Amino acid sequence: MAVVVGRFQPFHLGHAWLVHQALGQFEKIIIILGSPNSNSKDNPWSLSERKEMIERFLKHEGLENRVKAIYDVPDVPDDDEWLELMLKKIGRKKFVVLGDNEWVNGIFENAGFEVWRVGYFERYKYEGVKIRELIEKGEEWEDRVPNYLISIIKK
Repeated sequence: MAVVVGRFQPFHLGHAWLVHQALGQFEKIIIILGSPNSNSKDNPWSLSERKEMIERFLKHEGLENRVKAIYDVPDVPDDDEWLELMLKKIGRKKFVVLGDNEWVNGIFENAGFEVWRVGYFERYKYEGVKIRELIEKGEEWEDRVPNYLISIIKK
């Protein structure tokens, strides 16, 4: 089983690519929504909005039965405490963390878990910070997210 961790601020085509990469290697995955306790310029969408984005994506792609769970894990200042919160949600069974966030990967690797770095999909275009900046400036961003999520993102 694989675990995919992200803030999904907003869920974009790079995230869609990552989920497909995970499901290309594993029958089931767990998705972790990070930073549910943070509302800021970098985290403008609520936990419920981000969860709705992911659920719509999974349904549209016919993948909802391949996701074991979608959990949220809050930000905490201590990496060991954060890992314990993650493990309470995921369980301590064998899993692989799949993604390229080096902070997340480092915490899991230091604890002895396997991490697969899959690379980013067109990172120059599909990066949450860039999409948020385009939205803030009133520039074109809609081609960077699944079209059926645009209405949620615009809320």
